[in-house]
Amino acid sequence: MKAINNPCEMVCKIKVDKIKPFYNICKVTGQKEECNIEIEYQPTGQLLEMGSYREYFKQEFNEYIETLTESIFNHINNLIHPNRLKVTVFLTEETLTPWSVTFEK
Repeated sequence: MKAINNPCEMVCKIKVDKIKPFYNICKVTGQKEECNIEIEYQPTGQLLEMGSYREYFKQEFNEYIETLTESIFNHINNLIHPNRLKVTVFLTEETLTPWSVTFEK
């Protein structure tokens, strides 16, 4: 993922809704899990560059969903240093547990 300068001077909240689903390989079963993500943040001087954001999720991950969520949260937090950040990763198959995990500051 890449960051770009924030052209706005006002404080705002940015919500990035679901993207095309991405895949995580389950550490327990070895099965491919279809996932999606929602991000909300209050930017400071940097914004997520959306092209690189979408590209980031074209890779396959191989983590527990809790670890995956924390990794994405930390990556975004370290990249753009937002005032507030909320990252939720959820499995699109609702019968899987846990169905979603959220990290927030």
